[in-house]
Amino acid sequence: MKTLELILSSFGHWLGFMVILVTVLYFGCNFLLHLVNRILRHSTLKKLGYPPVHCDADGDFRDNDVDDD
Repeated sequence: MKTLELILSSFGHWLGFMVILVTVLYFGCNFLLHLVNRILRHSTLKKLGYPPVHCDADGDFRDNDVDDD
């Protein structure tokens, strides 16, 4: 309760608390989303391999309209 009283005691304390809270939440959520993304990407690459079938050796899209004479 004393912490809440301190935060609400002035606008500066409240603003500082909000800045810290938003920063911690942003970086925490961003870290978790990137972690999940990398885990899923790793499992997909492990399962399907690299490069995908529709790409050439360096990962660019294949040009299927060109004749190789």
